[in-house]
Amino acid sequence: MERNDRTICATGRDRGGQVILFVLAAVLALLAAILWLADLHVAVLGKDKTQNAGDAAALEAARWQGASLNVVGELNLLHVLALAAGDADAAETISEAAVRASFAGPVAGAAAAQQAAKLNGAPANDDFTEFVRERALVVRRGYGRQLGGEDAMPEPWPGAWGEYSSMLDALADEGVAAGPDNAAFFDDPSGSHILLNQGFYAAVLGRSWCWFHWAAPTLLDDYAGWSWWPPLPPEDDEPPASSEFLSLHLRTAEFSGGDLAVMPGLPEAFAAEGLPDPFSEGFPDEIAATNPAPGFLLYRPSRWGAWETMRDPSFPIEGKLKPEYDYAGADAAMRVENPVRRLTAPEADAGTLVWTGAAKPFGSLEDEGGGAEPPTAVPLVLPVFEQVRLVPLDAVAMQSGGAFDLAWRRHCREHLPKYLERGTGALVAGCRYCRALERWEAPSFRLAGSRWLATNSWKCTVSPPGGGPGGGSRHAH
Repeated sequence: MERNDRTICATGRDRGGQVILFVLAAVLALLAAILWLADLHVAVLGKDKTQNAGDAAALEAARWQGASLNVVGELNLLHVLALAAGDADAAETISEAAVRASFAGPVAGAAAAQQAAKLNGAPANDDFTEFVRERALVVRRGYGRQLGGEDAMPEPWPGAWGEYSSMLDALADEGVAAGPDNAAFFDDPSGSHILLNQGFYAAVLGRSWCWFHWAAPTLLDDYAGWSWWPPLPPEDDEPPASSEFLSLHLRTAEFSGGDLAVMPGLPEAFAAEGLPDPFSEGFPDEIAATNPAPGFLLYRPSRWGAWETMRDPSFPIEGKLKPEYDYAGADAAMRVENPVRRLTAPEADAGTLVWTGAAKPFGSLEDEGGGAEPPTAVPLVLPVFEQVRLVPLDAVAMQSGGAFDLAWRRHCREHLPKYLERGTGALVAGCRYCRALERWEAPSFRLAGSRWLATNSWKCTVSPPGGGPGGGSRHAH
């Protein structure tokens, strides 16, 4: 009997030990689940903060773009009045003020966008800040340097590059949390080139042969080595008339009195602003075609054309785009990068959440029948921009990768020229785009793609989930 008692006690202790182990395992599993949920919460919260910061920055930036266009429009009207009064000095002063506003207004908008991003939880980004400071240095030392007795980049007004670089320095001094991803820099290439398209590198690294089917159908067969590539496009040679950051995409032009008198919509613009009509008693036709420099500010046709992306039938929008809003032009794409660290692995490198919000200022003119038409119906910029809306990122004019995708920009500016000059030996280790070019140079790689397309190109016409043929999309803002 005593032996049985001891057996029962031993069995009870064993079971008690098993229960403790089970409970311990359950506690550890519960703790892991709690930590995983905490990581998930951090990621979701970080995503929301990043998106809110990017969208808020884009809305604020676009609001300033609209305000800047309105200021330019008011000054254009005052310029006409000064010419009608025969006051050439006033006309020159007003004209210069309009160009200054087209630089200062957008940069002020970029500064306001930083505050909007920070108020929504986005931290200042050291890389973005340093990049803006570097751009200020490029403007100060590069644009203003003397070549053959002239500035490398024509100044839009006397002393412009010194003032503009100081604006950028002031922007960097506050810390840049949201980078204008659709910045258009004056020294960037002005045309297209496959090596300036991020889709090419993604297709090479991912062996996405359908990209070649749609974007470059003969490239796999035609390519004959690095010296085969055409040169990179030159810089844009049109004189700058608006800031690189949050550009209004304007140009300067001169008009004679006769040109202004017959410009449709201009008399109505004076009435809408409560200004005297300079055409009521006959506009002085003898005004010289060469107005006091720099002239009037107009929409740049290459950037303010129809909103082609939004008119594409495959673009996922509901309803019909109203004609008065069917124009591209000034818009804002603000990039936010938010570091996120996992609670389950605090010693690991922080991940990064990236969001680019997009927004655009809108306005319209009234046509003769009382309907609405886009502001570009009159070539002269007029003060008609009254609202701002978030828009899909696909609908914003932006270079491949975005201006504040700094690794991509470094590749385009530093690595590509050396590669086109010396081949793969000039490529840089640690650059994923350089790695793609090394893979591209292998004849076996291109042959594999060509053979696949020879028998499987039909697969490229089948739309994958969430995107059109040949790849995904950035439809979401």
